[in-house]
Amino acid sequence: MSQAVKAPDLPVAHVDDPDSLERLSVIFQDLHGDDCRVAVRHFRGSVQIYPMPGRLVALCLLQTHEAGVSLYPGDLVRGPNPSTLCRPGDGDRYEITERTWEGLQPGDTVCVDGHSRSRATISGQGVYFEVSVPLTAYRAPRLTLLRNLPDKPGGCAAYAGAFRREALPPVKAALEDPDQRGVNRVNMHALDMRTDRDPPPSRHHHGPVPVNGTDKVNHSETALILSRSAYGLPDHARGEEEHVVLYLRPQTDPQAQVAVLVKPGSIVVTPGATDWTMGHAFENAFAMLVAVPGFVSPYRHLA
Repeated sequence: MSQAVKAPDLPVAHVDDPDSLERLSVIFQDLHGDDCRVAVRHFRGSVQIYPMPGRLVALCLLQTHEAGVSLYPGDLVRGPNPSTLCRPGDGDRYEITERTWEGLQPGDTVCVDGHSRSRATISGQGVYFEVSVPLTAYRAPRLTLLRNLPDKPGGCAAYAGAFRREALPPVKAALEDPDQRGVNRVNMHALDMRTDRDPPPSRHHHGPVPVNGTDKVNHSETALILSRSAYGLPDHARGEEEHVVLYLRPQTDPQAQVAVLVKPGSIVVTPGATDWTMGHAFENAFAMLVAVPGFVSPYRHLA
């Protein structure tokens, strides 16, 4: 049954609440140490993000107003517009051929990593969630335009016709590899998780990720609540509010749970750690889900 839990005791924040965002940084530090650094940044005007040696920096746009990013020859794009100045590259990536500018919407992703030769320049106004992780051989696309990606129903949005799009999909390790983190250490996908569709969102939790025999690293999944209006998605058929059910102690007391109302700009973290695990069910929430070190942690269903 639902419990009364004080908001400061929950890993929940909002982009307009500095105190809650500070708690968020502490939570990530406790979970991941220096391997993962996060920040929520507001911008107005022009912002330049330079490549950092040994790091991948991924920016997920939460709010935008007349915002865009400058692209340079050689930058990689997933989901380009028909007018984007690019040519086909490897897989579903396209390579920019001339310097250009692309508009940004909530849910779009901009990446800058140590493999890059160019900076990213974002302009306009908005808010983004920034994640910095150690660099691997994975070469992240400079820009992913969520509006142009195909839907792949599954997971918490498995109903027919579900909005489920993978901005930074996982590249999973082979089953025999002792390090199950895979080559890219931050993944993102956006889902419209609805209780007025069948099947409804699943209730589950994750655990730590094996990295070397008996060694494990902590996992975190972070929901960035987006505005449905940016993608023309309908409200809930029965007027249900957007909320997340958090399972406080899923391994020992699955009935210890609390429902948290969310709105665009809300941020909810659920950890899968050796000493702190929470479960979740995103019910009628439209969100970008960000996983560190990726969507590679064991999935454990909750009744």
